[in-house]
Amino acid sequence: MNKNKKLVGGQIVGIGSDFLVIHKDGKRFLIEVNFESLNELKMSTTPYGSQI
Repeated sequence: MNKNKKLVGGQIVGIGSDFLVIHKDGKRFLIEVNFESLNELKMSTTPYGSQI
């Protein structure tokens, strides 16, 4: 969770099929995305507590 706080307020400056690059405070962060599964949420208002 602490790692996620570094990204809040950052700007997406790069995107690929399996990665994102976030720029914040003069630093860039690479986020690698490894999709084991992809589920659509039934309720679009918030991901918290939504049913799959």
